[in-house]
Amino acid sequence: MKRIKVSKKFRQYMRRMKGYVGRRDPLTMMATGPQKLARAVRGLTAAQLRRRPRPGKWSIQEIVTHLADTELTYAYRFRAMLAEPGATIVGYDQDRWNQVAGRARRPLGELLEQVRVVRHANLRLLRSVPRLWWSRYGMHTERGRETVSRMVWLLAGHDVNHRRQIQALRHRFGR
Repeated sequence: MKRIKVSKKFRQYMRRMKGYVGRRDPLTMMATGPQKLARAVRGLTAAQLRRRPRPGKWSIQEIVTHLADTELTYAYRFRAMLAEPGATIVGYDQDRWNQVAGRARRPLGELLEQVRVVRHANLRLLRSVPRLWWSRYGMHTERGRETVSRMVWLLAGHDVNHRRQIQALRHRFGR
């Protein structure tokens, strides 16, 4: 098995995600994530949603688009790892995905609904399998061996990370 060298930047990211989760139950965090996301963007105008903090940085709309894409990506990854332990988990360029998804100019409500529905399906799957299966893994093309368990708390922390970004943008833009 080929050993993949994980970047220092990713190791720092992982520590931050672990810090967001701490000792809390990541499934509980994931279950409340879609509602907290909806509250975080409530009341914003289309212009506020599309406003970028600076060139090359995502707007709130782009962050929500990314979260919708992430949920679909993890849906596939969880299923592949549970059904085919050792499956290849392909990394992706989130900025390019966001550019493609952004062209569709999907309404915010539709993106939030996608996050809610796919998250519900992911939680149902995760709760239906024995916890022992959470040690099943995939081979991520950029990060190496990644277990279901690790991906669960990574996704829980990912939610917090992006909600904090949204809150910071709201504060920065005076809303």
